[in-house]
Amino acid sequence: MNSVTEKASCRYVVSVLVKDKVGILRGVSAALADLGGDMDGISQTVLDGYFALILTVTFAGPCSEEALRSAVQDALDDEKADVVIRAYDVPENRPPTVQGSRYLVTLNGKRTVGILKAVTNFLANQGVNVEGWTVYADGPRATHLGEVTVPDLLDIKQVQDGLQEVVAVFGFTCGIQHENIFLVTNKVGAVRPLLRGAQHV
Repeated sequence: MNSVTEKASCRYVVSVLVKDKVGILRGVSAALADLGGDMDGISQTVLDGYFALILTVTFAGPCSEEALRSAVQDALDDEKADVVIRAYDVPENRPPTVQGSRYLVTLNGKRTVGILKAVTNFLANQGVNVEGWTVYADGPRATHLGEVTVPDLLDIKQVQDGLQEVVAVFGFTCGIQHENIFLVTNKVGAVRPLLRGAQHV
């Protein structure tokens, strides 16, 4: 966990939702650093004018939730900003949610109400864990890109065939590729698999 020692440390999960503007991440990261916090995990995006952030931060010494919340709120300088602070309580040796391989799911079709409900219901019933999902809308069309972990015991061909049956009802097409194949065949891949690429080569 970088230079922060674990024995005397305290760790939090911080989530922020606020209208987007320049400098939000700079402000939050500065506030945490000034408190002595080491940001050891972060995911941030902007969606339709809203800035969303979730991160984990570790402190070498005591740091109260109140002090942390106050520092982040001050950095955001927006009374309507939503800030959630929670003590990190996931066991250190916790096994992965799903033991399996990572795949990229793509869906393409006309924007339709209920497509994501149907797809995620199918995946959940198969024991597939969704770890990331993005929808790109272009007029009446929509492209979904999902990052999922498929249990090793499942036949990926059967999963793909079943998913195709689900999306066909909505006039969509779909594809499932192992993340390594996806990255080789696509010039632009999902950010997280790219960052992890060295682990899978």
